[in-house]
Amino acid sequence: MFALKTFPWPTWALFVLLAVGLVTGQESSPVARPPNPAHTAPLASASKRIVFDDFVDSVVRQERRLTDLMRGFKPIIETYIQEEGAEPRFQKGITLNGDDYFLSRLDLTGKSPSTVPFADEETWNQGAEKYFVHDPPPFNQVAFAQALFPDLDHFDRQNYTFEFVRWEVLGEVRCAAVDIKPRGNSKKRGFFGRIWVEDQDDDIVRFKGTFTSNGLAKRAFHFDSWRRNTVGNWWVPAYVYTEESDPHDLSRHKLWFKAQTRVWGYDLQNAGDRNASDQSAGDHRENAKSLTDNPAWVDPNRLSPEYTVDETTEPPEDIVVERSQIAGLIAPDGDVNHILQQVLDNLLITNNLDIAGVRCRVLLTTPLESFVMGRTIVLSRGLLDVLPDEATLATVLAHELAHVVLGHAVSSEYLTGFASPFPDSQIFAALDFHFNRTQEADANKKAAELFAKSPYKDQIVDAGLFLKALDASSGRFPVLLHGRFSNDFGRTQLVAMQARAGSPKLPKTDRLDQISALPIGSRIVVDPWSDQIEILKSKPVRLVSKAEKVPFEVTPFYPYLKRLGAPEKPQSGGQQ
Repeated sequence: MFALKTFPWPTWALFVLLAVGLVTGQESSPVARPPNPAHTAPLASASKRIVFDDFVDSVVRQERRLTDLMRGFKPIIETYIQEEGAEPRFQKGITLNGDDYFLSRLDLTGKSPSTVPFADEETWNQGAEKYFVHDPPPFNQVAFAQALFPDLDHFDRQNYTFEFVRWEVLGEVRCAAVDIKPRGNSKKRGFFGRIWVEDQDDDIVRFKGTFTSNGLAKRAFHFDSWRRNTVGNWWVPAYVYTEESDPHDLSRHKLWFKAQTRVWGYDLQNAGDRNASDQSAGDHRENAKSLTDNPAWVDPNRLSPEYTVDETTEPPEDIVVERSQIAGLIAPDGDVNHILQQVLDNLLITNNLDIAGVRCRVLLTTPLESFVMGRTIVLSRGLLDVLPDEATLATVLAHELAHVVLGHAVSSEYLTGFASPFPDSQIFAALDFHFNRTQEADANKKAAELFAKSPYKDQIVDAGLFLKALDASSGRFPVLLHGRFSNDFGRTQLVAMQARAGSPKLPKTDRLDQISALPIGSRIVVDPWSDQIEILKSKPVRLVSKAEKVPFEVTPFYPYLKRLGAPEKPQSGGQQ
């Protein structure tokens, strides 16, 4: 019936996150800026101070234009935090918690950045200050959101001093590195650090530093903030890496926490529209297209009535996928989905399963999660990031496919209910794809059977390493492994593989060539403008010590900067 063909899961890479993406706004497409005809090469002569002053004035103008533009958009902002030496907190009782998570919409209509959380019924996911009972104060996403701009309202020469450092190249972009700090009489100003300004339009593409204690922030975290070039030639906020030492022991430089903040969903008005880049601004529901994407090999004669091929009908889970895509939670269909589909097809073919319409989609959030709705298997971006190889991916897909084979699904009435009017921001709380213990036990048993007949059956040891690393991290990173929309990852999805993976053949985990799991953000690239995702194309990094093996860990961002429309060039292993 089909020719069996396996497809290699893309090679891993450490300490590299997120390649070039398109990024910009939500309310309307940004207007392209004409090139500055009067632009001169700043800093060409140190003796000509007026040249540098003109350059600084141009940087200030461009930053003001960007902040004015950004006030019209409300993209999604996500922050995932990992603490060192997990401290006790009160969350429905005393639990050991080493990580935190925020998912919100960014609001820049005020004098400082603010966030509007997705509707989430779980109290530990918001209002954390009620459960945090010791110094230092609790984490607040606003403290991370403010690092998207050096100073939202007062970034100018009246409030800051600027000092040229040197020219540098970030990716493919030549930049002037400039140190800035608040002037002595600017007690309400706060940023202290370095900015990188690209050499064509004088836009800030990166800034690194902190906010002074008497400045903009209640907490003065150290951060590294990156921007992306997008439609209209704007460089807009995309990623922030934050790291801070223990405030109780600064002399030892002991790490307190590290965090990744991502921004996406600038073009949510066109979510679900496959021709969004050619559309003018308007209501996204009017532009939304059907998301039905049944595989080309589907035989209409063997589809069940629920999946009958018809131009006017679609599977009920497509309604959920579309609403989730409009809300910025699920990525549009693309190449990554096709790679997942190839692995899924390998399971279907080798098990002689004649099931049509089974497909994969990707949740854009960081927490590790997989679930099934109807015949659509959903895996989170964070999960795809950390999976070390194709065989381990196949174990996850086998569990979800088992639910499909056994007919486990929420009712079609529940799925169809998503067609009823309700705010897109509430879909976070509306999604619920939990199964009971009996269903999970049956799926575990069936998944083991599916995997045993698959082309990956001889690679069970690789999956065993992942399970071992997952178990070792479960106590430290409970939020990362907590399912928002389904059962907690690892406690159900991979249980069936535990016995088979626990063989004496399991290799030692201290081998440099044996990777059990990757760091957060190692594989999947998200385009913050369109929410399209792709596989990271950088070369693998050769490990030189066991200390570089950091499964499930937050690591710094090292994006490969390039201008929109620039030709593709080979990328080194150190950057994207």
